Amino acid sequence: MNRKPLIIAAIILSTLLLYQGHNQNQKTAIIIDPINEESRFKTRSTNLLRDNGYKVTYISGKEVTVKLLKNLPKDHDIYIFRVHSTCINNRTWIFSGEKYQTESHSLMQLADLVHKARPSLTSAYYFAVSPELIQQYNKDSFTNSLILMMGCKGLTTNDMANAFCLEGASTYVSWDGNVCLDHTDQTYIALLEALCTEKSSITDAVNQAYTKIGADPVYSSVIKAYTIDT
Repeated sequence: MNRKPLIIAAIILSTLLLYQGHNQNQKTAIIIDPINEESRFKTRSTNLLRDNGYKVTYISGKEVTVKLLKNLPKDHDIYIFRVHSTCINNRTWIFSGEKYQTESHSLMQLADLVHKARPSLTSAYYFAVSPELIQQYNKDSFTNSLILMMGCKGLTTNDMANAFCLEGASTYVSWDGNVCLDHTDQTYIALLEALCTEKSSITDAVNQAYTKIGADPVYSSVIKAYTIDT
């Protein structure tokens, strides 16, 4: 009996099982960036994550719709939101990349789940989404996930942080006030370097990033970490 085909089949099966196991254990990160697809942050962050074993998904520009934010891909290890955000009536709102139209998302507008907002007085209006939308439509979607919210005022109040943490996120990181785009880019790159290269805990990584880059030079806002027990 020729045992060679059996040996080859066993080798192929073992390789497939090993590949499957590797994929199941692979860490994943998703970067949501309606601001600017081509940026130094994109290049540096994706390289850092991939070099340290993460499979990275990058969603940018007009692809960052209200529909996407209603149905975020589930259970990534790291979510990075390179977004504009703001605080309206003491509630935190995340900007999409979808331009505002009066007739769009009418029921959610009536329910105050989405709102029109603009990142500056001279810019167009975009749809922004509320903490209630994130929580209502993304049930149990962030099991032990790290949420890195790069926009302004992500931790002026705790409502957006709570929305993510109540649906499973372990930690939410953001700013306690306004922040310049270049400053948040530098700070979160420093944070990712500490997490990925130096294998720091998230608390230590936040502290290291703040020590290295400092408070925002214009608004004096500070990066902070929030957990459900904070």
